[in-house]
Amino acid sequence: MHDARLQQVIDDYLHQRDEHESAYTATTVFEHLVQYLVHFSDLFRDPEFDDAGDFSDWEENLEEQMMHLLEGDIEPVHDLGQVPLSRLQTGHVRDFMAWFLLRESASSDSIQTYAEELARWFAYLQDTHRWTPGEYLDFFTVLNEVTPEASRASRLARILYYYVRSGSAMSPHARGKRFTAFAEGHARVHAVDDEGIVFHFDSQQRDIGPVALPKAILELVETGDVFDVELGRRGEQWYIVDMGPVYPGCVYVEAEELQGLDKIS
Repeated sequence: MHDARLQQVIDDYLHQRDEHESAYTATTVFEHLVQYLVHFSDLFRDPEFDDAGDFSDWEENLEEQMMHLLEGDIEPVHDLGQVPLSRLQTGHVRDFMAWFLLRESASSDSIQTYAEELARWFAYLQDTHRWTPGEYLDFFTVLNEVTPEASRASRLARILYYYVRSGSAMSPHARGKRFTAFAEGHARVHAVDDEGIVFHFDSQQRDIGPVALPKAILELVETGDVFDVELGRRGEQWYIVDMGPVYPGCVYVEAEELQGLDKIS
């Protein structure tokens, strides 16, 4: 089976989608997918790359490109070039849905829209014989597994963000008192029960909690979720001071390795 270029396959799909009302949505979905694949994924990683021998040349070329970019001489690249379709892996779909879109503060509704468009694309790849039925099943299965997790994490982050900003996260008797300690960064949910959440900060190698939250919020939390969060302690109680994205546990390692997670605020 001929291994077509990934970019060409995307362009072909978008061309046949022009006849449909959702063509604009499809274009947006694939603009973001390509952005993720180019700038954040390992799609272009050379398996034969020699870290010891080639790193200095790579660093020098990257610095030169960044200087041109800052001077306005070149535009950011959002094209997959000659990368073959076979380089696309199910892990890319998982991380795009449950890390990149959440990093961009996508809503649960938009996540569902992205999932539906990718499902159509997967069917197109099978129907046009770019994928075997087995490849289609692998990608479709991962998409079905990750979409509800990404939607849940998006709802959780949005609710927590407004809950914290409204001042509801802090009990009335604690307001006005000085914070005695802070903890900030990537916090993994170590445990969750009716008392609240116990967070584990890998960077600090310690557990903090329980952080009390309403039952309706706690019902959305799963052990292993990763919060981009700032906690503050007043007296013996820890409170959420600021809140960023929440990521399901299935992308924790990849999210930690790729780059820092920006707060919604």
